Amino acid sequence: MDQYEIWKFLHICMFVFWLGTDMGVMICSKKSTDTTLSIPARFQLLEIALVIELLPRVMWVMALPLGIHLSKSLGYIDPSLITLAAMWVFVVAWLIINVGGATNLEKPWGQQLSKINRFIVASLGVALIIVAISSYLGNGPFEANSIALKVGLYGLINITILGIEIAFFPLGEAFARLAEEGSSPELEESISSGMRTTLMWVHTTYFMIFVVAFIGVTKIAG
Repeated sequence: MDQYEIWKFLHICMFVFWLGTDMGVMICSKKSTDTTLSIPARFQLLEIALVIELLPRVMWVMALPLGIHLSKSLGYIDPSLITLAAMWVFVVAWLIINVGGATNLEKPWGQQLSKINRFIVASLGVALIIVAISSYLGNGPFEANSIALKVGLYGLINITILGIEIAFFPLGEAFARLAEEGSSPELEESISSGMRTTLMWVHTTYFMIFVVAFIGVTKIAG
């Protein structure tokens, strides 16, 4: 088995565990808005969703190094060992910040990590989109092919994931009120509205992940 086969297998696993488990997060989160359930049951669903969410969160970050190594094994790019080492240092640091913030949101330092993570996600997303556009204009590090397109789409995915997190803020506050005040028509409408907005970003993210996977398999853009 050569390097390409190994990185291809890991790349497939990344997509499976990213999209597959995140659908479990979406289903549990959506069900937590069901007013026919007891409030404790709704919070249990939300807690389950937050636990499951850690795996797609990791896979989302790992898409970056796995994509780079797969592209290298195919001969599309030729990063130096120093570049690869720097990438892995960044990825490990990002994982610590990303997961650390998500699992410690009730603590001040966890909230600070989440803020840092949002800055990283926004910066990386914008930077990759710029790199992709520059490549298509003939001024970037990639040829105007499927690699440049996938880089740009991964940048967009980072932006839509940021949209998910931002949309979830008022939803989280509404659930906090639900725990303190109990259910009311006004509060349930706020929860439903927040979930609809969050799911809009979630579905957009899923669509783009499907597109990236399709491009990777078909090499439709060359």
